[in-house]
Amino acid sequence: MDILKKNLSDESKWILSALITSTNPTSKEKLWELTNTLYIEKGISNDPTAKIISSRYVLDIHTARLEGAGLVEVTALGRIRVYSVSEFGRMLITHLS
Repeated sequence: MDILKKNLSDESKWILSALITSTNPTSKEKLWELTNTLYIEKGISNDPTAKIISSRYVLDIHTARLEGAGLVEVTALGRIRVYSVSEFGRMLITHLS
């Protein structure tokens, strides 16, 4: 857990945070929106319009990393893939707190 805590990117941490606040599995597009909204609401940046996930490319990289680490579960619903936090991801979030 400590290795993941140390090596997990800020973007990935924000994506996990956004997923944990979502009650239902979330599509990638919605996840992008939720992550940036949460980041802006928390006022992390001095710029109130700053986004932590700036492009679809950045989103794809970090969701793939989270999936590879087993921190998110991905389910295919037709052509759409939806994301939710895995049990291991929940354990990591607790460890990060």
